Amino acid sequence: MKYLRVLPEIECWPTWVRRGKQFENVDPGSLPISFELAAALRDWSDRWDATYDLEDDPGNPRFLSVDVERQFWREGAEIAAGLRSELGPDWTIEYDPRTSYPSAHV
Repeated sequence: MKYLRVLPEIECWPTWVRRGKQFENVDPGSLPISFELAAALRDWSDRWDATYDLEDDPGNPRFLSVDVERQFWREGAEIAAGLRSELGPDWTIEYDPRTSYPSAHV
């Protein structure tokens, strides 16, 4: 069984494959998924990066509103569902933003 975590992280790909006990950050394009889904992952990651002010406040993402943030996390759930569909039963897909971001407005 292969294990993939979908989780945005500043200046990283949002896809993390478990290798033993560790997770390795991997380019979505390296996964056996469609070009469209890989592009959606990259776009989602870019939007995450855009929530940060790396110069003045690099530790805090800031969405324009709670509704914008909720939409972002909903899109992540849709992407995770797409990964489940395309990767099939040999993969476990984890998507739970509150694990890493407890204050997320999901």
